[in-house]
Amino acid sequence: MPLLQPITERALYIPGANNLGIIATGDGGAIAIDTGIDKDTGRLIRKALDEAGLRLRAIINTHHHADHIGGNDYLVRNVPGVEICAPPLEAALIEHPELEPLYLNMGAAPYKALQNKWVMAKGSRVQHLIEEAQIEICGVALDIVPLAGHSLNQIGVVFDGVCFAADGFFGTAILQKHGIPYAQDVSGQLRSLRALAEREERFFLPGHGELATREQLADVLHANLAAVERSTAAVQAALQEPCDLATIGRRVAQTLGLVFAGIPQHAVFTSAVSAHLSYLAAQGVAQPALEDGSLLWKLV
Repeated sequence: MPLLQPITERALYIPGANNLGIIATGDGGAIAIDTGIDKDTGRLIRKALDEAGLRLRAIINTHHHADHIGGNDYLVRNVPGVEICAPPLEAALIEHPELEPLYLNMGAAPYKALQNKWVMAKGSRVQHLIEEAQIEICGVALDIVPLAGHSLNQIGVVFDGVCFAADGFFGTAILQKHGIPYAQDVSGQLRSLRALAEREERFFLPGHGELATREQLADVLHANLAAVERSTAAVQAALQEPCDLATIGRRVAQTLGLVFAGIPQHAVFTSAVSAHLSYLAAQGVAQPALEDGSLLWKLV
């Protein structure tokens, strides 16, 4: 089976743990939408395009997370002329990926366990900022969908009846595996899910999970909304008495039955719990307070 799988005639993807979108420019060129976790996924993109007789001309990074930009460095070093396009806030972190473990460590210099490919890709220069709702790259007209929430300035890309939705939603198996869908801003995540529900493309490809048709999308988005709401409820339930972030995280992990493979996964989880605490505070349900020199969260 070919590595590159068609969705429509010119919208394709390489399926895997990270779905890698490909847009054929129509003149032998290709645009990659995200590049996976590391140089191996970069090599996979190059191999798939060589197999299909296409040449990579540009990369669109939907957001800065390491598992979406990790192949950039290999591709820009090994395919002449490739340029990277990304939204403004995401571009800053793509060029300076050390900022990701920095914010996962509360702004402090990250310790060694947070300095690996799972949270810190190699930096790459972004040549073009994506700031408009319609753009043209390599002669191809694309619609850009704001999908902030999972990340600061995440976007989706629409072409030929396909919405490459990045981490705007997750496949149902992914939701079951990870328990709490990562969010930087829960309100934004919910807005993005509802915005996707209003779209009318024929196909929707998440960064992680199965390709969904328009008819299948409603059920998948409902599962995502339920997972976000379940996560918020678990965080709220953890506030049975005032407690600190570590205690809240431990209670939420127990409630959701989560087991962490390592420190990076735990750090990402704790960041997501913090996002739900901020969401509860914005809803007037919970608030932080300093008590006896400790920052505690409690219900209002």
